[in-house]
Amino acid sequence: MKTDIYTVEQIAPDTWRIDECGRDNCYLLCGSERALLIDCSIGTGDLASLVRSLTNLPLTVAVTHAHGDHAGGGHQFGEILVPAAETGRLWRGQNLRVFRRKLLSNRMKKQGIRKRNVRGDIRETIWTPFEEGATFDLGGRTVRTVPVPAHTVGSTVFFDDENKLAFLGDSVCPVLPMHTFCALPLAAFPPIGDRLYEMTAGYTLWCGHGDGRLDRDLICRQTAWVREILEKNPANAERQTAAYYPAFDKTGCVGYNPGNLYETEEPFDWRWEARRFLRG
Repeated sequence: MKTDIYTVEQIAPDTWRIDECGRDNCYLLCGSERALLIDCSIGTGDLASLVRSLTNLPLTVAVTHAHGDHAGGGHQFGEILVPAAETGRLWRGQNLRVFRRKLLSNRMKKQGIRKRNVRGDIRETIWTPFEEGATFDLGGRTVRTVPVPAHTVGSTVFFDDENKLAFLGDSVCPVLPMHTFCALPLAAFPPIGDRLYEMTAGYTLWCGHGDGRLDRDLICRQTAWVREILEKNPANAERQTAAYYPAFDKTGCVGYNPGNLYETEEPFDWRWEARRFLRG
C-alpha cells in the first residue's frame, strides 16, 4: 500500500512497517484485542487515517524516543506514550512545528513535501510517560520494553518475543546516530552495543530509518568502531557538528560529535546546538 507520503510494507503476520517518504519508519503491531504503533513519524501526512485503514482495534501509540521524527506525528492521535526520561521541556520543544519542519529530507522536498505539510503541534498532544520495563498486552501478543540509553537518555527497544521481532528505533541504525540532538556522550555506547548484541540473538531487527532492516552483526562492528574512535581520542575536541567513522557510508558507519565523546563536569550545551539547528 502507498499514499502520497507513506508506504506500507507487511513485514510479519499482523505487523507493518510504515515508511514516511524514506525519512523514517514506524511500526504497527496488532494482537487479538489491541494494536500498538511504535513511533509516529514527523507527521507530514495523515498517519492516523492510514493506521485506521489497517486496523480498527483500540490503539496505543508509544515512541522509542522523543525526537521529532519519531514523536512529531503524535498530535494526530491525541495521546502518546513517551519514555519517562524524555518528557521534559527540552524534549517537547523538539516537537514544535518550527523544529519538525527542519527535519524534511531532500527526497521529501523533491517529492513535493513542503513545510506546510508539517501541521499540528506538541501542544495538541498529551505526553504520558512510560517507565523502564513497561509491557503492552495486545491480546495473544505481548511487547516488552528495554531501555538502551545512548542515542538519547530514554532510548528504548520494543521486543515482540512471540514473533522474535525487535524494534530498535534509533538505538542502532546503519549510520549509528550518536551525533544527533541530545545524544549521550559517545563513550556511553560500547556497553549498550554489547548488551544489544546479546539481547537480540535470534531476533529479526527493525530500525527507525532506511528500509528498516538491520543486520545484527552491524551492532558488533559499530561497537568496535566506537571503541576505536575513543582509543584514538582521549578527550573531547572543540565543539564540532558531525564526523563519521571509518567514513560516511549509508550501509554502515558511526556518526558522532568530536566535542561530545566523554561526559564532563560541564554538560554539552544542547541549547547552542538547538540554535545552530534552527539557523541552518
